[in-house]
Amino acid sequence: MLKQLLMAGAVLALAGSLHAQELVKNLYSGDAVAVTWENTLTIGAENFEDVNAGNYIQVNLADATDVIEFKADGAWLPGSILSNIAGKSEAKLYLTEAGVQSLRSYGLELCGASFTVTSVEVYNDGFAMPEGAIWGGYFWVDNWNTMDLYKTAFDNYDNQRYLEIYLSDDNGDNTSYVMNVMTAFDNPAAVWGDASKNLVRESKRAIVDLENIDVKAALADVNALLIQSNPEGGNSYNITAVALTGKKTSTSAAALETAEDTLVDVYNLQGMAVRRGVTASEAVAGLPAGIYIAGGRKFVVR
Repeated sequence: MLKQLLMAGAVLALAGSLHAQELVKNLYSGDAVAVTWENTLTIGAENFEDVNAGNYIQVNLADATDVIEFKADGAWLPGSILSNIAGKSEAKLYLTEAGVQSLRSYGLELCGASFTVTSVEVYNDGFAMPEGAIWGGYFWVDNWNTMDLYKTAFDNYDNQRYLEIYLSDDNGDNTSYVMNVMTAFDNPAAVWGDASKNLVRESKRAIVDLENIDVKAALADVNALLIQSNPEGGNSYNITAVALTGKKTSTSAAALETAEDTLVDVYNLQGMAVRRGVTASEAVAGLPAGIYIAGGRKFVVR
């Protein structure tokens, strides 16, 4: 059903690195700075006026033992994820439009348990953020990997209908991969989309229907949205972007019942009438699971 609701041409190709890496600017190249939770490296907002979405920040590291957090004004930078840097020599963050705006307003704060920053640069490698992207980059999936997308990515959420998760060409034509999108493990009520509900798997994209999810409320008491994936016997791949698209247009059964005396005709998505002249409160009762139109509005039966 979900595929029938998607607008034609909504898929945007994400090509990854189209050009050679180009240095945009140096953000920091002074003395090495030892960062701890108590000692943050701050780079002023004035440094980001000529930085654009699709560019990435590269933090060059030494003695890294735990995690790095990219922040602005004390909050996780929109479009950033939980990044484990133990033993690594660099950390990268591709910038979304929201991330760039936050940097231009507040500057960058680099936080973490224990690592040394030797330099910070911004590069352009031709990465193209799809329209509506709230995260972009390269998150490798080879065996039950989970990406923690900090909830600030949804700060500007505006009632969009779909969460689209882009996959790299490495995935081939595999549609048997596993994708679980949730705010907590081992809690069915925290699942936004999986093989049993709300999720369509395409070879280059997984699509979560947010129609009946209160996004802001679901994220209120957690730090991040969890996107768990497994190739399930297929090729390993990168998650390359997460985007919000479309608008919620349907009406829940509860909303229809606010006008109980209104008589409506009920149609399925093929335009066939399944009921005529029923009250709004009767429109849903007993119908098979699916998407229907009643009184010119859409609603979902599960």
